[in-house]
Amino acid sequence: QQYFQSSPKHTVWQKELCLQQCQTSFKMQLKKNKEKSRCTLKFILVSSMAILMMLYMTTLYVIIAKRRAENDAALLNENTVSPNKKTGGRTNSKTKTITNNANISSSRTKADSQPVSAKEPHQQQRDVPVLTAYIEDIDQSEWKIKPLPARKTKAKDLGVLEFKGVSSCKNLPEQWPIDEPVAPTNKDPFLPWIHDVFPTADGKFIQFVAQNKRRCQTGTMKTEIKKFFQPNVALFQHVPIKRISSDKGGGANKNTRYRLTSHEEADEDGVETRFICRFKPSMEETLSVFNFNYDFNTLRKSYKATFTEEGFDNHMIWSSQLLFRCPVPPSLQEEVRLGTSVINDYASLFVDLIPIRTPPRYGHPTTYLPPRLFSEKNSWNVQKEWGNKHILPAIEDSGRWENIPICKPSLMTYPDEAELQLETADDAQIKENETQMASIGQSGDKKHELIACTWTSASFRTRGGRTSVNDGEMRLFQWLTFNKLVGFDHVYIYDNTGAFSHTMSLKHVTDQFPGFVTRVNWPAKVCNNNRGNVDNKGERSSQYAADASCRLRFGAHSKWLASFDTDEYLVPLEKYDNLKQLLQEVEKEDGNIKMLKFQSKRSKPRIQFLNTISPDTRDCKKKEQCIDPAISDDQSFLEVYNCNLEKPPRKDLQPAEKLIYQPDFVLQFFVHYPAVTALSAMGKPEARKKGLKWFTRYNTGQCNRFVDETTEATMLHTKAIVSKETKFYRSSLSKLEFKDRSSVGVEFPPDAEEPKNLDDVKKVKADGEWFYPNCYPVEWIDKYWSPKLNEQLRKNKLG
Repeated sequence: QQYFQSSPKHTVWQKELCLQQCQTSFKMQLKKNKEKSRCTLKFILVSSMAILMMLYMTTLYVIIAKRRAENDAALLNENTVSPNKKTGGRTNSKTKTITNNANISSSRTKADSQPVSAKEPHQQQRDVPVLTAYIEDIDQSEWKIKPLPARKTKAKDLGVLEFKGVSSCKNLPEQWPIDEPVAPTNKDPFLPWIHDVFPTADGKFIQFVAQNKRRCQTGTMKTEIKKFFQPNVALFQHVPIKRISSDKGGGANKNTRYRLTSHEEADEDGVETRFICRFKPSMEETLSVFNFNYDFNTLRKSYKATFTEEGFDNHMIWSSQLLFRCPVPPSLQEEVRLGTSVINDYASLFVDLIPIRTPPRYGHPTTYLPPRLFSEKNSWNVQKEWGNKHILPAIEDSGRWENIPICKPSLMTYPDEAELQLETADDAQIKENETQMASIGQSGDKKHELIACTWTSASFRTRGGRTSVNDGEMRLFQWLTFNKLVGFDHVYIYDNTGAFSHTMSLKHVTDQFPGFVTRVNWPAKVCNNNRGNVDNKGERSSQYAADASCRLRFGAHSKWLASFDTDEYLVPLEKYDNLKQLLQEVEKEDGNIKMLKFQSKRSKPRIQFLNTISPDTRDCKKKEQCIDPAISDDQSFLEVYNCNLEKPPRKDLQPAEKLIYQPDFVLQFFVHYPAVTALSAMGKPEARKKGLKWFTRYNTGQCNRFVDETTEATMLHTKAIVSKETKFYRSSLSKLEFKDRSSVGVEFPPDAEEPKNLDDVKKVKADGEWFYPNCYPVEWIDKYWSPKLNEQLRKNKLG
């Protein structure tokens, strides 16, 4: 109206018409506002209900967690003694004793806990020693006292967990008490979370593979759990000790006691240790040695600390696997090397593992390093922290692992079935085979040139539990068939199916490759299957321990080792018939190359090999047709998934390469990366003696290189897709976007050049429709390896 008053040139009807339009527009806007208000109210109501539901679920979770904790405490504290009885200057209200009669199935660990008398484990004489964990209470408040007070615990104060089912050497990894709630580490975190234990081939060491339990729960809301598991990270750090008394008789250290001390004053074998190892029945004691120094590796990586008190240190990947060894006394080494102490699959030699209990050191890795690695003065004051009179309790008064079986070396425990023919072999043939394996262990000769290790299962859930994948059997069968074609000498399968099923396994698949495949039943569960980009980050403990076990057990007998998954194919290109030819040429060109890296990027299944699903199915959610990712019996994953986002050499890659490496050089491997090598573990004094250059920050580039994807080899990552990932595949492939969002592949024409911009991309006909192409097949796979693999799969079908 103000506008019309200032513009008299408009006619009356124009003014009235405009006014009516304004009124109509106002009414419509008013109606829209009312609808928005209703929507806002609905949104507020729905949001409020969601918040209330979240509060309810959180409260329920807290109640369940509290009840579980109370049940665990009640189970552990089941037997009580006099509530006011004092021992060693401290009030001891309860003595906790549990016996775990480990009723072990063939695929999984179960424990039936029954209370026994507190004195029974110390009084009862047994014909067969039973694996036992002695649980010691931990008072972390004492860690603040300087110097650290000596522990006053007595044998009668210790809780007891027995595992009577842990007895068979062939089944030791599957019987070991790893999972909740049987793992003793959950009650006494100074006891290492052991996943595997075995003697080295030369009989000189007992190798332990343990995991860092504190890494399982690291979110911002897990403060109390992380605080409780602090002792578990202390086990990664060395302590120097000195023997102060000994009453030796018949070669046994019967009454040896130990004192915390400085590097300079420590016994020669006690400068870098963490465990006392007591061998039975001789009762001889040795001191553990680490496979490498963890804090020193942190220094070489230029990080400020190996561990933080807050527990936000999962990016220190080398702190996941706790690797250490117990030196075998010389009097027992020959018996261990030959495996003669194992009778009818049962051990007659045992080792006790007694942790030295000191708090973790937080701070710069140079705080306390041994002289062999670091010649400068440490900032950590031994006199202030421990004093000069800190004597460790007697072994019988200490929390510990006891009666750990010493089995045969790995090549005897897992013999080559093709060479031995286990089903028909007699005792003489078995003994002859073990003599040959013992000879290999003594000489250090390599039985194989190239082996592979993988951790897999018949079915599993992806990270975060988002998707269930059930094609593990077919994938493994095709993967093994292909790896035999490309020149692997042997493949070691760590079968994790038992973590998900009591009845299934991959044995019927591996049995079809006698002499080529060794299967290790490995039912240990992943302690945290979350994704890595969430607050409480995932920790695939079972996989990491399996990788370490395979490398240490079997890598010692091979020149090269490849660690990769069953959806990853290492493919030689035209110049090579197999991967060993490539490795031999690499060694001739540059003897310093110890690791050959393969670049990784998820490939796409090609649309012409897949079937569509009706839009009314659950996965498609009534939007449009989607894809059934299952392949038919006459197809191979190598053929179907042969479509990469780029032509070689690829540039848009994931930081998740896979390696073929020399296991003598790599001291710790973590899924994609060599976390520790023989060179990175070498101190400055040792490097100077060998005439090598040494820099604080270790550079791995001098010992590795990527394969040439145009002439040498490539890796095809055939990671599975599921139907719900493809529900918009038609609309995605019909649009031209800068970022390809389709998980389904439409290949460019064979002679097409890689487009420089989007305008150069033209539609192609695929599956009867016109789509924009988004991937490139590896030509040599289609031309040579797919036909060769398909021919082999037709001859040998999965039974």
